Order: sequence, then structure tokens, then C-alpha cells
Amino acid sequence: MPQDLVTLKKVAKELSATITGAKVNKVLQPSAFEIGIVLYQKRAFRLIINVSAQFARVSVSNAEKENPLTAPNFCMLLRKHLTGAEVTGVAIANDDRIIKISFSNFNDFKESVTLDLYAEIMGKYSNLFLVKNDRILGSLRTLPQGLDGKRITLVGAPYKFPDKSDKISILSPEAKELFSEQTPITAKFLTSNFYDFAPVTAQEIESVLDGERNGSIAYEKVLEFLNSNAPTVKTLNGKSDFYFTDYKSVDGVKTQFESILLAMESVYENAEKSTYSHTLRSSLQSYITAYEKRLKKKIETLTDRINSSCDLEKYKLYGELITQYIYLLKKGQISVSLVNYTENGEEQVEVKLDENLTPQQNAQKYFKTYRKKKATLSQSEIQLEEATKELSYLSSIKFSIDNAKEKSDFDEIKEELILYGLIKENSGKNKNKKDKPLGFLRYNIDGFEVLVGKNNLQNDRLLTLADKGDLWFHVKSYHSSHVILRTGGKKPNDNVITACAEICAFYSQANGGNKVEVDYTERKFVKKQGGKNLGGVFYTDQKTLVVTPNSNEGYKI
Repeated sequence: MPQDLVTLKKVAKELSATITGAKVNKVLQPSAFEIGIVLYQKRAFRLIINVSAQFARVSVSNAEKENPLTAPNFCMLLRKHLTGAEVTGVAIANDDRIIKISFSNFNDFKESVTLDLYAEIMGKYSNLFLVKNDRILGSLRTLPQGLDGKRITLVGAPYKFPDKSDKISILSPEAKELFSEQTPITAKFLTSNFYDFAPVTAQEIESVLDGERNGSIAYEKVLEFLNSNAPTVKTLNGKSDFYFTDYKSVDGVKTQFESILLAMESVYENAEKSTYSHTLRSSLQSYITAYEKRLKKKIETLTDRINSSCDLEKYKLYGELITQYIYLLKKGQISVSLVNYTENGEEQVEVKLDENLTPQQNAQKYFKTYRKKKATLSQSEIQLEEATKELSYLSSIKFSIDNAKEKSDFDEIKEELILYGLIKENSGKNKNKKDKPLGFLRYNIDGFEVLVGKNNLQNDRLLTLADKGDLWFHVKSYHSSHVILRTGGKKPNDNVITACAEICAFYSQANGGNKVEVDYTERKFVKKQGGKNLGGVFYTDQKTLVVTPNSNEGYKI
């Protein structure tokens, strides 16, 4: 994302026109690298200052973000000094990638004071400083010698600008002369001699100049390009970026905006949302993966145990044969061949004996082994069935995680994992919170309300909310959302039922198929399985439809 000096100058200009004169209402810190300042000027909006390597920017937004219960130290510092302050100006500082936001406020003695926020938008070296009388009051990212290791940035130290490179500004007197000495102008020439451009901007300028060999004309064309203003977002292969004008050298679907602030925030909001979702998804999946690994190991062990116990009947037979022929046996024998009479005749069975035990003791030893193996087999089969069900249940949670989009979706899945015992709940946080309404997908199909669960927690809640006469849908033999068709005592027609089945198939593991079997029955025939596995049910009296998955977006409300 080209947060070069050229772009930041335009950002600062728009910010100055947008927020100058606004009053500070609140100061928030939703993350370690971001400050949100709620401003008011006829309406409320947020000034976003982010200093993370990936999302560094200064912009405005109306989006609300979740904030920690306890504000971090730098946030408290900003609240102390900036609450009630008025924004007096926004400008580029030191002709560098630094946006200076100036405030006017009153101290405890009702004296007017001036404070400055210096947002250094410099990739991994980005930082935010609160400065008063040219001295640092605090910074969002703290290191004694600054992030670049060259400046003293401790509280109380003078605020000094980062060192600049030996390159010059495109607007400097020397720039035009330099252009005359080097034609045609290339992207490499621009990035090697001027500090104004990101590589993508330099490449666009090279494209605009199109091999122009007159240095003066080339320079004038560059100035004309820098003065252009057509904020644009280009999207290619699902990735978007913003530009202060339409970069012809950049491929992608073009979307134009009224201001660069709107273009920039549309890209960053989507990128942050995607990254945040990826982080939450990875975090939740890690719990599933770890437990899944343990379950698979347990299943392997149980399977081996069952296989080793499958020969238990021979131990019972040995005990019975020894008892039957005990009069022929003596202590001290190590084996004996005995006749076993079966429906098919007779067979000779070789039975090993412990020479230190009596025949009766040898028989009891075999009976004991038989009982032990039988108990092991019985318990192992029960545990294997439970472990297999758990593995299937984990698969349903993974399905929910893969399809989660909103933060609320991930929060509900996390709550499910807490209830299941895979995540330990933080006892000191939100202990007395009320149940939040679950975000079912909702449809209106020919006047009938249809609810779709997006995860096991919602599926479980749907069963509680549904009336006994409502219709319940689930894909046969696959994990899927539960779909409830609320009948209200009326009989839905075939089109409504088919649409519900299509929706159910769409939100299932079988959504890649053309013919998906969907079972449906009245809610009164659906029973919860019980236990800690949410969403698990038994059902009877079902009918089955074969449908093609369809989200039926037109019915969604």
C-alpha cells in the first residue's frame, strides 16, 4: 500500500479539511498499535492512528471496534491531555512521512496549552508521539533509543525527527536539473534519487512519461501527475490497494472514491477484518487440532486394545477344556492336547499349562484372562464409540470455523469450546454478562420465517426456540446448519420446503455437490442427544429431498 510521501501529503491535506476545528470527545485504544480518537464536529467520527507494520495509517472512520476493559497507559495519557481539546491543524512534518496533528486545550490552571501528535508512518518503524513544548510526553511504542535505534525517545526527551536519507525532494530546486541530466526517466532513477515515492508510484510515473527524453517536459509531467486527484481502489485476485489517482500501470478492478481517506479506509478496514478473522480462525483451529491429535492417538490405542482382545473366546475354551479333562491332568505339565467337541465334529486343541500350578489353578488363570479381556473389550468399544463421536463433533466445529465470517461468529464458537472444555474461561472477565442474542441467518420465504444456525451453539439454541410444529432440516450424512421453518400453524407449500432444503444444503459440507439429500421432519420428532456435544440430535418420521445447494439470497432479511 503506497504510504509514500506523495500520498501522505494528500492524506494530510484532506485530514486538515476534515478534522480541523473538531473537538476530542473520547480516546480509545482497541489494540496495541492503534489509537482511536472520537471527534465531534456537527457529527461524531473517529480519527484512526495505526502504527502497526501492516496497517500503519492516519485516517477517519465510522467503524466501532471492541476495546479492552482497562485502558493501556498511553491511552490514559492521551485522555488526560486531549479530552476536550480542539484540533487546530494537520500537516506534514519535516517534509517526511510524518503527520503532525496539533491540538489546543486547557491545563488544570485553565491556561491554554498546545499539544502535538506526531504520527510517523514508516512501515515497521511507525510510531506515535504525544509532544508538548517539543518534549515527549509519551509514545505508543516505547524503546529507549526509538524503533530505529538512533533517537532518544524516552519521556521528557526532546522530540527529534528521524534521520532522512541523502535523497532529495521532487519539489526541490535541484530536482528539475537532475531530470535534465537523466532521460528517459525510469522507476529506478526516481526511487534512487527522491524520497517522495514508493516503488509502485515510481513505476506509474515511468509509465506516464512513456520514454519522454526532454527533461523539462518530463519534470512538468511529473508535477502534473502529482497534482492529479482521483482516489482509486484496485482489486486483483481478492487483494485491494488504494492510490491517490488511477494508476494505469496497476491491474485490477477499479473502484473510484470521492476522497483518498474513504479509499484508504475501505482497503484497510477490509484487510484488517480479513487478518483479524484469520487470526481468530487460526487460534480456534489450534485448540481443535491439538485435541483432535489426542483423540486420534486415543482411537489408535483403543483399536489396538480391541484387536488384542478379540481372541478372548479361546481363553474361555482353554479353561473349560481343562475343567472337563481335569482328571487326566497333573501338576508339572507344560502343555496338553485335548479334544474339543463341536457341531462339526471334534478337533485337537493344544493347551499350554503353567507347570507350577495345579490343573484347577491353570483353569482359573484362563478364566481370569478371559474375564479381563472381555471387560477390556467392552470398555474399549464404549470408549472407541465415544472418541469417534467426539472426533465427528470436532469436525462439525471445524466446519463452523471455516465458514465463520463475523467476529460474533468466532465469539460463539469460542463460547462453544469453553462449554466443551477445550478453552479455559477467564473467570475475571465478563463473568456476569447476559446471553447475547445469537446471529441466526434469517429468511422470509413466501411469508414464512426461516432461521439458519451458523454453528453448533446456534443449532442447539434453534431447537429450544422452535415450536413442535415447525419443520427442521438437516443434510443427510454430512455436517450442516440446522434450518428451522417456522410454520405458525400453517402448512408450507412445496416451493417453501424446497427452498429451505436448498439453503440447508448450501450451508453444509456437501455444498459442492449437485444432488444433496436433505432430511426434514417436524420439530417434535427431533430430540437432543444430551451430553456436552452441542447440536447433536436424534430424529424420526423424516422425509428426504434431493436438491442442489442454493443460498437463496433473495429471501434473506
